[in-house]
Amino acid sequence: MDENLLQNKTILVVDDETDLRNILASEFDFMGAKVYQADNITNAQKIIVENKIDLIVSDIRMPGGTGIDLLDILKNKNVTEPPIILITGFADITPEDAFAKGAEALISKPFQLDDLIQQTVRYTSPMELRFSEKSIGTFEFKKDYSGTFDEQVKARKFLLGRGGIATCMELKGKKCDIGEIINFNFKFQDAHLEGVGVCRWSRLYEQAEGVNCIGFEFLYLDDKTLEFLRAFLKREETRAFIPALSPI
Repeated sequence: MDENLLQNKTILVVDDETDLRNILASEFDFMGAKVYQADNITNAQKIIVENKIDLIVSDIRMPGGTGIDLLDILKNKNVTEPPIILITGFADITPEDAFAKGAEALISKPFQLDDLIQQTVRYTSPMELRFSEKSIGTFEFKKDYSGTFDEQVKARKFLLGRGGIATCMELKGKKCDIGEIINFNFKFQDAHLEGVGVCRWSRLYEQAEGVNCIGFEFLYLDDKTLEFLRAFLKREETRAFIPALSPI
């Protein structure tokens, strides 16, 4: 791993486990980041007020307040900054709810350190770099909608977040697993969204047999889709990184 990938970035690690907090801080420091540490969300908030933080890595279960509490506090103030990666060793929150609340990532313990580092680099990168990872998917999601983009959003059949899409698809007996790479191509009367994503959550749709609800994160966007996303985020203050298709 390039030791300069986090050069000039400021990372806050929030965890009541001293050993894990020190390990993560040491790794981020090695890669060029300035690192702050906090053992609870009260101390974390003090650091955030006093410093410009580029990304937060926070455990969920801690005395005096959870990482989810910290997420809610920060996203109520600013939906985009700083990005937040949540770490948990328990079923504290579903991925669908975590992304809908605004978390950029939800990582389960035990985890590979390299995976966390890659996520950290990704979410501290500008949008045009973050969505430039072109790859070939194992799933093809392609659909032509009869109405406009806004009509599909109003009907909650297609939802767009800061970093991904939630929609329902008939998979015809296939199963879209977490981590599957998806080639998507969605056409509306007034928009065309195309790119590559990775499945972050998947579940059966309660109201229609054979239909799956899928939440996927963008890996690659073509130029027109990136332009559409930028325009959408300018007019919509969207807290969700990937929206939920059910109330949270």
